[in-house]
Amino acid sequence: MMKRERTQRPGRIRVMSRREVLKLGATVVAGAAAGPFVATPARAQAFNWQRFRGTELFLILTKHPWVDEMVTHIPEFESLSGMKVKYEMLPEIQGRQKLTVELTAGTGGVDAFHTALHVEKRRFWKSGWYQPLNRFLEDKTLTAPDFDWNDFAPAAKGAVTEPDNTISAIPTMVDFFAMFYRKDLFQQKGWRAPRTLAEMEDYAQKLHNPPGMYGIVARGLKNANATALACILYAIGANYLTPDGKSALNTPEWVKSVDYYAGLLRRFAPPGVVNFNWYECSSAFMQGNVGMYFDGINFANQFEDKEKSKIAGKVGYAVLPAGPAGQIAPTYTNGMAVTAHSRNKEAAYMFIQWSTNKQNALRELLAGVGVGRASTWTLPEVKAKPRMPADWYTTYSESLKIGRPGLPEIVDVTQYRDIIGVVIQKAIEGGNVADLMVQANKEFQELLDKTEK
Repeated sequence: MMKRERTQRPGRIRVMSRREVLKLGATVVAGAAAGPFVATPARAQAFNWQRFRGTELFLILTKHPWVDEMVTHIPEFESLSGMKVKYEMLPEIQGRQKLTVELTAGTGGVDAFHTALHVEKRRFWKSGWYQPLNRFLEDKTLTAPDFDWNDFAPAAKGAVTEPDNTISAIPTMVDFFAMFYRKDLFQQKGWRAPRTLAEMEDYAQKLHNPPGMYGIVARGLKNANATALACILYAIGANYLTPDGKSALNTPEWVKSVDYYAGLLRRFAPPGVVNFNWYECSSAFMQGNVGMYFDGINFANQFEDKEKSKIAGKVGYAVLPAGPAGQIAPTYTNGMAVTAHSRNKEAAYMFIQWSTNKQNALRELLAGVGVGRASTWTLPEVKAKPRMPADWYTTYSESLKIGRPGLPEIVDVTQYRDIIGVVIQKAIEGGNVADLMVQANKEFQELLDKTEK
C-alpha cells in the first residue's frame, strides 16, 4: 500500500496496527453480517476472498472525509485478500483532471476510483468509463453473502444507477442538505425547528437584528449557490427537466423558487452574501452572528468543535422545511467505481465491495462521516459513541428516506451551475427574476441540445 502521512483527528476511533490486523484475520470482515467486528468462520470459508491473491491494484482517490478514513484500513484488505493496493490521493479538481486523462487514454492502468456522482455520473457513463457492476453484484462468487446491496438507502442506490439501469458505483458517502439553527435562541422564544418555508421566513425576519444577528444565511456565490437552491426548488415543486428531457426552467415554480431564495438572502443574510460559498456561510454561523443556515449535513462536525466554533453545543439539526410539494432532501452522493478499461475488473470490484461493507460503514460513521447504509445508523456502537448530537443522527437517517439528487443528471453539470448561479446572484442584487429565468431557460436548453444528444 502506498503510504502517506496522516494527522489524527480528535475523537476518531483508534486505527489498528498492522500486527493487530493480521491477528484479527479474514474471519472478522467476512463475518460482518452477524454484527460488526464479530467473526463467523463458516462464512469466511464459504466466500473466497483470496481468489485474486497476488494481484496489484492501482486507485485514484480524491481528498475526501470518507477516503481519509477508508485508506487507514487498506492493510486489512491486503491481509484478507492477498492483493496489494497502491493509490494516489489528490484534491478533487486535480484528481478529476488526472482521472479524465487516464480514462480517456484507456490504457487500463487505473483499476478503481472515488467518484462524485453528482458531477460525473452522466458524463462518465456516456463516455463509457464506468464498469457496470450489476453482474458482479449478482455473482455469489464475487459478492460476499453479508454485503447486502439492499441495505443501501433508495437515494444512495438511485444516485449510482444510470438511465439504462446499469449500476456505476457502490455508494460511499451520501451528503444531504439539512437545516441548522440556533437551538438556544429557539428555546428562548419557545420555537421548534422550522417545518415549512413560511415558518423559516417568519423566523428569519424575527431573528434578524443586524449587525449583531442576521436571520439566515445560505450560499450566494455563483455555481456554489445552485446546490443550495435545490432545497427550495424541490419544496416548491420545480423540476430541472421535462419528461422528454427539455429545460424546465421556464415554469412558475422556478420563478417562485428563485424569488424566495434570493429574497430571503437579500433581506435577512449578512452583507456580501452574494459572494458567500459554504466556507463563508459556515464561518458566519460559527461566529454566532446567524440564526439559521442550511447546507450539507457533513459540514456540521465543525459546529461542535469548541476550538473553532462559538456555538458548540448550541446548534439544532432538522430535516429541511416543507413547501407545497412536500419535504425533500437534496442529496449529493460519492461512490467507489471500477474503471471499464481495468485489466483487473473483478479484483477491483472485490476491493470496492470491501471498502463499502457494513464494517467499514460503521467505522466511517464512528469517525463522523455520514454513510448511505440504512442499518448502520441504528447500531448500538453508534448510539454508544456519538460524535454528534442526537438530532444530527435523526436528521441524517430521516433525510435518507426522502433524498433526491440535488442537481440535474446531465453531462455538463458544471455549466448548468454557472447558468443558474448567475441568475441567483443577480436576483439577490434585485434583478427581475421572471426576466432572468427567460434567459436562463434559453441557455440551459442550448446546453442540453449540445451535450445530451
